[in-house]
Amino acid sequence: MTVPDVRTPSEAILKDFGKRVYRERKKNSITQEQLAEQVLVSVDTIKRIESGQGARLDVAYHIANVLRVPIQSLLPPQDCTKGDDKAYKIRAVQDVMRELIEIISK
Repeated sequence: MTVPDVRTPSEAILKDFGKRVYRERKKNSITQEQLAEQVLVSVDTIKRIESGQGARLDVAYHIANVLRVPIQSLLPPQDCTKGDDKAYKIRAVQDVMRELIEIISK
């Protein structure tokens, strides 16, 4: 008997992380250059992270601190293990709704 793979594909996690970093950075009116300077990495590193190419754990931790968010908020929820999972889709809709509320309230 084979055990089903219940992990979220790494690419999806990295892309989601990058989108969330971008969203939080914009919400805080911080440029990529400013974030890079505060996290002590290159601007190219921030660009790679935001494009979904990943980040070292220590860099992710420092990004969360600079953006003043829990690191968990930059990651997809753990209980959502597949892209087609109902809870994952609900979370995605909630994220879009938050973005729309932010746009409307400006």
